[in-house]
Amino acid sequence: MKQKDKFKETGNTRRTAKFRWLLASLCVWLLCAWVAQQPVPAKKAPAKAHTAAPVRRTTTTKKSVKAKAAAVVATETAPMDATALNAQGVVVDEATGLALGENMILVKGQCTVCHSSKLILQSHFDREKWVERIRWMQRTQKLWDLGETEKPILDYLVKNYGPIKTPFDGRRLPLETPKWHTR
Repeated sequence: MKQKDKFKETGNTRRTAKFRWLLASLCVWLLCAWVAQQPVPAKKAPAKAHTAAPVRRTTTTKKSVKAKAAAVVATETAPMDATALNAQGVVVDEATGLALGENMILVKGQCTVCHSSKLILQSHFDREKWVERIRWMQRTQKLWDLGETEKPILDYLVKNYGPIKTPFDGRRLPLETPKWHTR
């Protein structure tokens, strides 16, 4: 009889150990699930060289004035060290690839809110075609009225992403004729 009691205790101990292991695994799983649901803390922004006065927003100001004021603040506080050279040797913004210019921050703020800057980089239109694209976005994609900021945006787009000087028909240029002799 003593051996049966001893065997029962061992079986009971095994069940208890398995139960404890299962309970511990469940606790670890719940902890991992809880951690995964926690918001990621925001990274601290680097210290700025100077800060502009805050833009006061009232309900009587127009959207275009708000957008222009925000662009002015962004221009004054934008870091100028995040630049690179593209394949054509143009100094561009490293984050977007847009050519640096007087109204680059305005274009970056107005255009990349809705779409990638690559859409701008691959387009080379004249002023009328850029206006047509903007009107299409306003009509079908819910782009807001650009107001006073439309002219500087168009100036930047035409200057930096205007029509390509050489016509491109989709084919590569002809190969140069090789010189097989030295005479």
